[in-house]
Amino acid sequence: MSKTASEPLKKVRSAKALMRCSELLCLLLLAAGGLFFWRKQFHEGWAMAGLAAVFLLILALPAHKVYRAQWKRQHVSAGFGQYAEQVELDESPHMLPEQFELLCLFPCDIHAMQDFTVRREVRLVCRERMVRIAEMTVPARIRGLEAMVDGCLIQMDMPRAPMTRLMLTGMAFGEQETLIAWYRKNLRLLPALFSVQQRMRAFGDGSEPDLRTLNQLRRITEQRPQNIVLSLAGRELNVFIRNASLLTDAPIGPARITEERLRQLAVPELSAILDFAFDTEALRAGADVPFDDEEDRKQAGIRYTRPEVDADYRRPETRP
Repeated sequence: MSKTASEPLKKVRSAKALMRCSELLCLLLLAAGGLFFWRKQFHEGWAMAGLAAVFLLILALPAHKVYRAQWKRQHVSAGFGQYAEQVELDESPHMLPEQFELLCLFPCDIHAMQDFTVRREVRLVCRERMVRIAEMTVPARIRGLEAMVDGCLIQMDMPRAPMTRLMLTGMAFGEQETLIAWYRKNLRLLPALFSVQQRMRAFGDGSEPDLRTLNQLRRITEQRPQNIVLSLAGRELNVFIRNASLLTDAPIGPARITEERLRQLAVPELSAILDFAFDTEALRAGADVPFDDEEDRKQAGIRYTRPEVDADYRRPETRP
């Protein structure tokens, strides 16, 4: 039995169908004009060509714009909405360069910070916590050279505080000597003795996370470790992913848009980040938990399935 399409999916499919119909109409008018020209009926041919141009301007191009806007709106709602109670897309966010500089995520070119730009931002309210995901361009200094680095910055204040200070930095952000000097000067961090990924370097204040925390950090960084910087300071979590986009482009091909395609995020690390922040694996915003203290269980990171089984109250990591 086929699944019923969700409301966001229906809206996107309707907008794409309108765009395709308008394009088809323009092509038919152009084909008719070509046929008239082939028959030496130039007056009718020019008339058809003119109609095709008019329909292109007043119907096809606006329909294409409407489809892209509808995709963006519903993609944000369906994709990020599976993790949060509230989702907001801001196309003109405001963030000062000084705010990014204070994070000290990687060596920045302070003389070119006037080129710092934030294109758009998604704000999520996930279990009463604000999560901000901004798409930006940052003037960086990598291997002694200036570079404009595009990427996404994910910020949130976690309900847990696994350790005091930790930096995990991918090799794409500079040589080891440069990073050591940068973190020692700005954050008073030194190279750590533990490792999370082969293409990442760890810096800390002397403390070392436990094995469970290390495994959670590996899940966040396993897809593109070379292009990630993860900063952990008490409850404050900042993750910068280089060459990452906030949203995927609207599908233009003839393939039918599916629910999975609409929900697929351009930042797949978000799921692992939220699992780490809330110290849980299987809970999602709006999960159906048949128990009176549902919110308490969500905050504690405990998964509940059947009331008669005591083992279901244990944390996922402790299950056999």
